[in-house]
Amino acid sequence: MTATALRPVSVASEVSAQVEVCDDVLGEDLTAYLAGANTIGEFRSWAAGPVLSSDTAARRVAAAVELITVFHTVNRTALAAAWLREMDASGLVPARALRESSADPTTVKALHEAAGAFLG
Repeated sequence: MTATALRPVSVASEVSAQVEVCDDVLGEDLTAYLAGANTIGEFRSWAAGPVLSSDTAARRVAAAVELITVFHTVNRTALAAAWLREMDASGLVPARALRESSADPTTVKALHEAAGAFLG
């Protein structure tokens, strides 16, 4: 048996992969909104440089990927963007909650629970 050398994944490449997942599933406009950018152009400049990898935006994008995974797990990935944009009965708009947070564990957990309840 031979050992396989694993290459360390840089934070920047991990964030880049997360941005790509969000762009593919949610679209660039919703991804930029979730990250906290005011425009798509501003978000593109973040995604091209090191800012996103060390900013609150990186945590928000990572949280968005977690939420996408919740939908993907039950084969409902296509509903993720619509759910993030919808207001629930209590007035919560998941995308807004994520954007206005620093993607702290309490907010992310609440969003996971809301997504789980939505998916039933």
